[in-house]
Amino acid sequence: MKARLLPALASVFLFTAGVRGDQTFDDAMRRATADYTERLQKAADELNTARKRIADEKAPLLGEMRSAEDRIVTAGSQIDRLGTGKEDASEQRRKLLGDLDAIRKNTTYIETLAHDGLAAFGESLAPGEGQLLSARVQALEQKLDDTSAGPNGQAAIDVAEFLLGRTRRALGGYTAPGRSLIAGNNQVFQGTFAFVGPETYFQADQGGAAGTVRPRAGSVYPVTYVLPSWKPEESSAFFQGKPGMIIADASGGKALRLKETTGTLLEHVQKGGLVAYAIIGVGFLSLVMIAQKIGDLCQLTVDSPAAVRACLASLSSGSRAHAEQAIRSLRAPVREIFLVGLQYCDSPKEILEEHLQSVLLRQRLHFERRLSLLAVIATAAPLMGLLGTVVGMVRTFALITVFGTGNAGKLASGISEVLVATELGLVVAIPTLIAHGFLAHRIQRNLSLLERYALEFVTAAETAATAGKPVAA
Repeated sequence: MKARLLPALASVFLFTAGVRGDQTFDDAMRRATADYTERLQKAADELNTARKRIADEKAPLLGEMRSAEDRIVTAGSQIDRLGTGKEDASEQRRKLLGDLDAIRKNTTYIETLAHDGLAAFGESLAPGEGQLLSARVQALEQKLDDTSAGPNGQAAIDVAEFLLGRTRRALGGYTAPGRSLIAGNNQVFQGTFAFVGPETYFQADQGGAAGTVRPRAGSVYPVTYVLPSWKPEESSAFFQGKPGMIIADASGGKALRLKETTGTLLEHVQKGGLVAYAIIGVGFLSLVMIAQKIGDLCQLTVDSPAAVRACLASLSSGSRAHAEQAIRSLRAPVREIFLVGLQYCDSPKEILEEHLQSVLLRQRLHFERRLSLLAVIATAAPLMGLLGTVVGMVRTFALITVFGTGNAGKLASGISEVLVATELGLVVAIPTLIAHGFLAHRIQRNLSLLERYALEFVTAAETAATAGKPVAA
C-alpha cells in the first residue's frame, strides 16, 4: 500500500509545482487531496478485494491443509500399524519356520523308524512269507526311498498301516498257498503254508505227510522237513482250519539247523580246504608210525630182573652149555646181548664192554627210530592247522571287503569253517603227542633195563674170572 501512495504524492507535488504559477496552493491542495482520496479509495477497494480473494482462497487451502494433516496422521498411524504387523508377521514366520523344521525332523524320524521297522519285518518273515509279501515290501521300500519331494510322511503311514495289518493277521494265524522244497529230494512242490505264531507248516497239494518249514540260505523257496509222527488225518484237519494236533519244535528250528550244519565227516573235512587234507595225510602217517612203534615196543619186551639174575647165576657156575641154555630161554633183546657177551666172555673187560655197547647202540637205533618224526608231527600239526585258519580268514576278510558284514550268522559260519583246520591239527597233534610220550617212555625204560642187564653181565663175567672159574667149554 505504501509503495502505491508514494508515487501518487510525488505526482501531486510535481503537478502542483507545474501549475503553481497559474493556480493557488489551495486549489492544488484540493485537487491533490481529491485525487489522493480517490486513489486511496481505489487502493482500499483493491486491498479489500485482495483480502477477500485471499480469504476466499485461504479457506479451501486451510481445509486441504487440515485434510492433508489428517491424512498424514492417518498414514503415520497406518505406518505404525504396518510396522507392528510386519514385526508380528516376522515373528510368526520364525515360529512357523521353527514348527516346519520340527515337523520335518519328526517326519524324517518317523520315516527312519518306518524304514527300520520294514527292514526288521523283512528279516523276520516266516519261511514262505517272502513269496506272499516280497512285492508289497519292495513297493513300500521304494516309496520310502523316494525323497524327490522332501520328507514323505504318507509313506511312513502306509508302512505303519501295513505292519499293523500284518500283526493283526499274524495273531490268529492264517494259511496261504505257496511253494516249498521237500528235504531229501530237493523238488519244489505246490501246497499250502500254515503260519501259526513262530512256527510254519507246509502240506503239498499232492498229499502226503506235512512238515515244519525252515528257511534255506541261497534259495528262494524254504525247505520243508517232513514230520512222520504227524498223522495225515490230523495234519489235514489242521490245514482245513478244524481242531487238530500240531507238532512244535521246542528249539525253534535250531536243532534242524544244527543238523544241517553238522553234515558228514567228509563234508566237515572239506570245509578246511587243502590244508585240511594235508593234515589228514600227516595224521595217517602218524597212525602208521604209531602202529609200527607199538610193534617195536612189543619186540622190546625184556625179562624180569629175577629171571636175568638166575641166568647170570648159571653163567657164574662156569658151565657154558648150561649158561647158553639159560640165555636162550630169555626174550630176544636180552638174549641177543647175553649171547654176544657169552661169545666174548673170555676177552678182556674193555673188549666185552665194547661189544655189549655195540649191541645196545644197535638196539637203541632200531627201537628209537621214527620217534623224533612223531615229535615233529605233534609239533607241526597245530601249526598246519593255524596255517589253514589264517588262509581261511584271509579269504573271509576278502569276502567281507566285497560283500560287507550284513549277515552276522553267515559271517560266524564262515569263521567256524576256517577253524576246521585248527580243529583237525589239534586232533592229529594231541594223540600223536600222547603216543610219542608213552612210546618214548616205555622204549627208554626197556633200553635202560637192557643197559643195566649188560652191566650186570659184565660184572658177573668179571666176578667169575676173578674167582678163577672160567667158563668151561
